[in-house]
Amino acid sequence: MKNRWVILETDANLALMSEVLGISQTMARVMANRGLRTKKTAQAFLQTSIDNLHSFLLMKDALKALERIKKAIDAGEKITVYGDYDVDGMTSTAILCKVLTTTGANVSYYIPHRITEGYGLNKAAVQKLAENGTGLMLCVDNGIAAVEEVALAKALGMETVIIDHHEPGEVLPAAVAIIDPKQPDCTYPFKELCAGGLAYKFAAALCEYMGVPFSQQQEFLALASLATICDIVELTDENRVLANCGMIVLNANKLVNPGLGTLITMRGLLEKPIDTMSVGFVLGPCLNAAGRLDTATTAVELLLASADETKKRMELAEKLIDLNNSRKDLTADSVARIMQNLPKDLDNVLVLVDMETHESLAGIVAGRIREATGRPTIVLTPGEGAMKGSGRSNDMYNMFEALQAQQHLLTRFGGHFKAAGLTLPEENIPLLREALNNQCALTDDDFIPVIKIDAVLEAKDVTISLANELLRLAPFGSGNHEPLFVTRKLYVENVRVMDEKSTLIFTFRENGRAPVKGIAFGLNEQYAKMVEEAEASNAGGFFVDVLYNVEVNEFRGNVSVQLRVRDIVLLGESDLGGL
Repeated sequence: MKNRWVILETDANLALMSEVLGISQTMARVMANRGLRTKKTAQAFLQTSIDNLHSFLLMKDALKALERIKKAIDAGEKITVYGDYDVDGMTSTAILCKVLTTTGANVSYYIPHRITEGYGLNKAAVQKLAENGTGLMLCVDNGIAAVEEVALAKALGMETVIIDHHEPGEVLPAAVAIIDPKQPDCTYPFKELCAGGLAYKFAAALCEYMGVPFSQQQEFLALASLATICDIVELTDENRVLANCGMIVLNANKLVNPGLGTLITMRGLLEKPIDTMSVGFVLGPCLNAAGRLDTATTAVELLLASADETKKRMELAEKLIDLNNSRKDLTADSVARIMQNLPKDLDNVLVLVDMETHESLAGIVAGRIREATGRPTIVLTPGEGAMKGSGRSNDMYNMFEALQAQQHLLTRFGGHFKAAGLTLPEENIPLLREALNNQCALTDDDFIPVIKIDAVLEAKDVTISLANELLRLAPFGSGNHEPLFVTRKLYVENVRVMDEKSTLIFTFRENGRAPVKGIAFGLNEQYAKMVEEAEASNAGGFFVDVLYNVEVNEFRGNVSVQLRVRDIVLLGESDLGGL
C-alpha cells in the first residue's frame, strides 16, 4: 500500500530556538513539531530527572490507600495483588509484590486467565480469594469498572484497594481507596500514567510511609519503564521521565531484575543497548506471549525470581521465548490465511471471521490486516458459547464509538478510538457488518496511511552529529515518534536484497559527496521487486525519494551515520527534471 507523505509545517523561530537552546535548526524544527517551543518546556523535555515526578500524595485517596496497606501489614493480614495478563499488569504486579514483601507483608498474587476468565476482577476469583483467607485485595491495572465484584468481595469480608489507569464509569466500586488519576475529582496533574508507573510511585510512597529504605528503586524504575513503553501510553511528562530514567538504569545494569536480565541475555541483548525497539519488539512480546498462549504467571514468576534461582529463571525465560515463537507462527498463519480469502472488493470496515485464529491473537491479526489494507478491521473467532474478537482502526475511524452505536448486537465490548474487544452471538455478525459499513463515512483517501515528516533534508545535512543530537529526544514511542525526514532525488549507487527479501542494504550518494549507508528492515517483497527491476534496467543506478530515520551505526568499532529507510519511491525520468 502506498503511503501519503505530509511535511509538518511550523511558524516557530527556528534560528532563535537554535541559539537559545544550543541545538541545530533541524533539532529545533523537530522539537517545534512536538509543541516544545519555549525554553522551559524544551529544557524539561531534554533533561529528564526522577526528581521531576509529581508527589504521589497528590492522588485522590493516596493516604487512604497507604493507611489501609500499612494496617494490613501490621496485622499480618493476607494481601492478594490482583493483576492483569499484559506487560503492564505483569510488571505492576511484580513491583507491588516485591515492595510489599520488603515491608513485611503477607502477600501473594492472582492473575486471571485470558481465555477462561477474561480481563479484570471476576466473581469466581473473588470467591476463591475469600475462601483462601485474603483480607485485602490490591487490584492493579484493573478494578475501576468492577462495581459488582468489589461489592461481592465486601460481602465476603474482603476490602479492596484499586490502582488503575483506565477510564472510570459513572459509578465507582465501593473500595476503601481508588488510585486512578482519571477519576473526575482527582486533581493529580498528569492523567496518562500506566499501571506500572502508578505501581512505581505507590512503592516509593509506601516505603516512605512505612519508614523503610526504597532499596529497589532502580529495579522498579526498570520495570515501570518496560510497562510504560509496552502499554503504548504517550511518552510525555511523567511517562517520558519513567521511560527514559528506566532505560538508563536498565542499560547500566541489565541484571537489575534477575528474571528480566535472564530474558535479555537469552534474547542476545546483553551486549547491546536496550531501547524502545528492543523493549517493544523483543522483550515485551515474550512476556505478553505468556498471557496469550499460556498463563501470565509464567512471566510474573520470572520477574519475581531471585538472583540465586538460576535454573528456574532459565527455564521460565526459555518457555517465554518458545511461546513467543509459537505466537509469531500462529499469527503469520492467520494473517496469510485471511489475506488469501479476502474478496476483491473490500468493505470500508472489515468484519472477518476466522475459525482457526487463536482467540488471544485476534487483535494482533486485526492490526496486521489493517496495516495491509488500510481499513478498520475486526477479526472474530470462536469463544466459549459466542464469537469473540478484537478490532484495530486507523486515525480516521473511532472504532469504540462505532461499536457503541451497535451495542444492542453485542454481548459485551470495550476499548478506545483505535482498538476494541467484543463478544457477540454468531448470528449477529452479518448484522454488525452491515450496520458498521452503513454508518461508515470513510472515503478511499482515508484508507491511505498518512506519514508525518519532520523536515526535508539534503544528504549533506545527515551527519553523525545530527544522529547523536536526535538521540537526546529518546526514548521514542507514542506521542514522541522517532524523527522522520525525507531526501528528494537521492541517487542509489548500490543496493542489496537480503534475508529472503525482507532487508535492503543501500549505498546512497548525492552530488559526488561521500556515500551514505541505508538499511531497510521488513519492507515487503513489493519494494524488493521494485529495487531488483530498477537495478536490471539502470546499470548505472537509479534515483529515489527516501523517507528515513537518522541513526548511529556501530560495526566492528566503527561509528557512522546511517539512514533507517521507512519508505521509498522510485523516480522515473519525468520526476528528475533537470538532473
